[in-house]
Amino acid sequence: MQKNNYGLSSRLILGISLCLAIIPAIVLGVLILKYSINVPIQDQWQISTIFEKFNQRTLSFNDLIAQHNESRKFFPRLIFLTLAFITKWNIRYEMLVTFLLACIVSINIYLLNRLTIGGSRIKGLTIALISNIFIFSAVQYENWLWGIQIVVFTPIVCITICILIAYSRLNNIAQILICMVLSTISTFSYANGLLAWVIVLPVLALVKLKSWSEFRKNIILYLFWIIGFIANITFYFHDYQKPLSNPNPFESTQYPYQVLQYFLAFLGGSLGVGSSIQPLNNSIILGAIVIILFISLCSYVLWHIKDYKLQHQTIGWIMLGTYAVISALVTSFGRVGFGIEQALSSRYTTFSTYIIISIIHLMIIVGEDAIKKYHFLINRSFFSKIICWFLGIITVIQVHNFTYSVDKMKLWKQNFLKYKGCLLLIDFTHDNCKNLIDSYYFEYIKQRAHYLTEIGFLEPGLITTNRIIDLIDTNNSRQVEGTFEKLELIGGNNLLATGWAIFTDTNLPVDTIVLSYDNFPGEPIVSAVADITMSRPNLVKKFKSQKYFKSGWQKVLSTHRFPQGNIHIKAWALDTNTTKFYQIPGIYIVNKNDQNISVLLGD
Repeated sequence: MQKNNYGLSSRLILGISLCLAIIPAIVLGVLILKYSINVPIQDQWQISTIFEKFNQRTLSFNDLIAQHNESRKFFPRLIFLTLAFITKWNIRYEMLVTFLLACIVSINIYLLNRLTIGGSRIKGLTIALISNIFIFSAVQYENWLWGIQIVVFTPIVCITICILIAYSRLNNIAQILICMVLSTISTFSYANGLLAWVIVLPVLALVKLKSWSEFRKNIILYLFWIIGFIANITFYFHDYQKPLSNPNPFESTQYPYQVLQYFLAFLGGSLGVGSSIQPLNNSIILGAIVIILFISLCSYVLWHIKDYKLQHQTIGWIMLGTYAVISALVTSFGRVGFGIEQALSSRYTTFSTYIIISIIHLMIIVGEDAIKKYHFLINRSFFSKIICWFLGIITVIQVHNFTYSVDKMKLWKQNFLKYKGCLLLIDFTHDNCKNLIDSYYFEYIKQRAHYLTEIGFLEPGLITTNRIIDLIDTNNSRQVEGTFEKLELIGGNNLLATGWAIFTDTNLPVDTIVLSYDNFPGEPIVSAVADITMSRPNLVKKFKSQKYFKSGWQKVLSTHRFPQGNIHIKAWALDTNTTKFYQIPGIYIVNKNDQNISVLLGD
């Protein structure tokens, strides 16, 4: 009976451990669902050109392999194209693929953990929980909420699969061939995907090495790998052009101190970016600690280079950490010209995360090995406390970063809902939404948006009229709480409009604020989209609710297209999913007499 109870208790603990291990993934999935938006942004407009060429049956291999910034996104373009025609280019499905790629990485990390550390499943799942806190960290919010960032996760998926293959029982030829295919996929997915060739070869060569004579036996296979690497590089850089907007990486050698700061901030960004005080300095300090820890652990392994069992256990993790280190070095030389602060970009934390995961596993392996070799110097209990303190500290830091990251996700959604509203009204906003859509690419985006609407790939599609009265929700399916507070004349015959508004069904700021003026028949006509979000702590205090904090809006209105005479200025909430308008309480009357503007009164 006691044995059955023990078995039941063990299974219960195992089940709880498994549930805890997958909680980071579940939490992230909920955040992506809550804060993702189905709207193309930035580089996605360039990707959309392949849909038109495919429709016109002119899509070629050159279009798919073409350089995009520093990358050749051949394989991701195939994914984008497939998803677009299955989902009518619902970009949230691209985010789903990104999430699934992260799940594959998580499984790979867990399997590698079992192969190199072993022990009980509960121990493995506990380590997996800590790893998943980083793999599914909301600190990477830009990559989670931007569909095109499938490209960022593809190389690490390929690399972790290759490392697992190196530990498998497949023969050497099969391992080399499969990993060459995966490294090619990595190369032609994202710029740093080329690193797969550098990272994977040492694992293939050393993971099962028991003597250096074995290495010489497989030298032909390794030369074949190098030939494949050279072929990939040659093809990748054929007709390659450095993006004009990028700094010259050779100029960065003149600023070694700044490069070092950038490098350390890059490595420490996933831990320090959420600091409320001096996040850059904190990230640099944490990055220095991280790289010192990593070098120390690698040095221990090198010191015991003839211990092939230790080499077998650690080589996969060492090269995983090296992937982050090389990514940091390359980015530091290539991006330091943009300023050291850019090292804290949310997009980069997807790379720096893996040195933390590497250190977690290396500390356990090296620590256990050191206890065996130097048991007279190292106390197991003391070592366990060090590991627990280390894991505890980085977990607490990451949990602290969670609040920061969720706030960033909220702001991302609010900003891009305004952007989406402006995009839907791109034919009618008088100032061309200059603070929301890059003026340099405005006409290009406008042309792409029209084509995507035509083929049904932009949901809900561009609004085809500037007469708001045609789009008012007469069923009042949503309610708006707020007010158009103020309209005042500022310099250059411009008007400053301010107010606040939330949708009562979601208790969130409205998607987009649209300002209108009346035409000659007295119908409200779209004038502009409010492009500035304002914090309203006074409303939080007044209504005793945090939901009003980011509900404020502001817009400078140009009056040069206003008709002459008395004009009614109104504010509207636009639901970007239904393209329905809801009026916000408050109307102002403006008089335009030739070029003279005056605000008469407001209701």
